Amino acid sequence: MEDIYSIPRYRQVTSPNDSLEALQTPGEQNALLSPEGVIERLAQGEPVQYIAGFEYFCGEKFNVGSGVLIPRPETEELVNKIVAEAKYHSDLNAPNAPDKKLVVLDLCTGSGCIAWSLWKGLPNAKIFGCDISDAVLQYARNQHITRTDQEDKPVFFKQDILSNEYAEELQNLKGKVDILVSNPPYIAESEKKLMHKNVLEFEPSTALFVTDDNPLLFYKRISELGRELLSPFGKIYLEINPLFASELKQHFEQTGYSQVHLLQDITGKQRFAVARR
Repeated sequence: MEDIYSIPRYRQVTSPNDSLEALQTPGEQNALLSPEGVIERLAQGEPVQYIAGFEYFCGEKFNVGSGVLIPRPETEELVNKIVAEAKYHSDLNAPNAPDKKLVVLDLCTGSGCIAWSLWKGLPNAKIFGCDISDAVLQYARNQHITRTDQEDKPVFFKQDILSNEYAEELQNLKGKVDILVSNPPYIAESEKKLMHKNVLEFEPSTALFVTDDNPLLFYKRISELGRELLSPFGKIYLEINPLFASELKQHFEQTGYSQVHLLQDITGKQRFAVARR
């Protein structure tokens, strides 16, 4: 009622017998979505975020729709950690250039929620994001996020990170990325039986699932890309599947990364990994 019809909760309580039209603020009527239609879509399992057309993330509204992964609250934790470390830890900057702009690359950007949130939280950063889907990139580019200054907005470009053919933007970032962040597909196919209909039948499977025989597919590729893209002081921040956390840590250590740490989310699950080049 609030998000779709712009009727605040207090009005629903204080005027329970009023019609929908009477409760709505003039000019806020949503002619495209009848209450009956919304209820029917919810009953079929469609995520309420797709019906409303947005999800909240890091205090902002991000537009989402069919084919776009809905931002999750645990990903907010990853963003908050990056912002805190980048603001208060100088080790991300070269000692001889402490005032240089940080370069941040968000792989598999989806709605752009990570990239835009880092843009808002790190004014002294140049943000890039890439995805394989043209439709998804349209959402990422057209988010309505603001900050005091509107300079250096995120740059989004198309890139299949599993491909050895690099977009021009990725080529230009070689050796320059200070923060490489990603929330790639990481749910094993065998985990589908534990998941709800609203995820399985409506959200994009390509943004969620990997095969059981290669659950670290994207992380192994990210570790390769990191060796090409990261600056000498660069770090990788990843959202991960707790089931494969130890295996992932071992892979990054074996491929030359140092200070590989696994971090818990608010529920106590090993949900994030951080590694230095």
